[in-house]
Amino acid sequence: MKVQHILAAADESEAGRQAVRSAIDLARRADARVTVVRAVPVMALAVAATTTGGYDSAGAEIQSPAIEELRQWIESDLRAQSEPPPVELAMASGIPGMEIRRLAEQREADLVVLGRKQRSQLARFILGDTAGLVARHSRIPCLMVPAKSGSLGRMLVAIDGSDDGMLVLAKAASFAQATGITLQVLTVESGSGDRAIPGESAGMSRERQVRKILSHLGMEAALPAVEVRRGAIVPEILAALGTSGSDVLAIGYHRGGLPGVIEAGSTGRRLAHAAPCAVLTIPL
Repeated sequence: MKVQHILAAADESEAGRQAVRSAIDLARRADARVTVVRAVPVMALAVAATTTGGYDSAGAEIQSPAIEELRQWIESDLRAQSEPPPVELAMASGIPGMEIRRLAEQREADLVVLGRKQRSQLARFILGDTAGLVARHSRIPCLMVPAKSGSLGRMLVAIDGSDDGMLVLAKAASFAQATGITLQVLTVESGSGDRAIPGESAGMSRERQVRKILSHLGMEAALPAVEVRRGAIVPEILAALGTSGSDVLAIGYHRGGLPGVIEAGSTGRRLAHAAPCAVLTIPL
């Protein structure tokens, strides 16, 4: 996973602003560029056009009070950095979740950064969930950050022994390498302690797989210890986050699925909404 172009979705919420901050910080570390997109629903755009007279979906000069405020805020934030990355502004109209994904693919972004708002399942079902919609349909990895995220320094990668699990590890490791994030690896074995594979055997098996992936990426020196837990996958991963001090959880994420259905959905979707930290979703 290369990190040369990051697209950040901004809105007026604190989570939206944190998405922009995180994208700029990661771009600075990875020597990448940033596109900040403000997605406007069609009805809202029609109202704005009557007062601003300017709209451009291709990233040219945009005349809009909301965009001008965003521009001033970003420029103020960039002035505080010694080597800020290049930042471009863009607007998109339509259903925000779909338009953010479309623009990210059109601009060939390597990562989409979105604010993650804490909402109940009922609120997500009624109001929708832009970050969840983007992640469910995106072919590009998505980083969902909560409002109070700080600098991202440690990432926990949850894997299994499948080919999909190794794909998640490879992309997460490349992301960590590009951005200077410390890598930790977790695998959860099903079953109780008496019937499960001994922890040493499971750990050695995963460590061999991890070593092979990291060696292929030229990251042998960054080989992390592999933590092995037993039990239900989601609770064990959440418990590991609580003890590891990780800022990011990296998981595989199956595309598609209905909005609002979390408990009956995939493990990835449940973790994306329950994790207390930022979540990096690797599309499967």
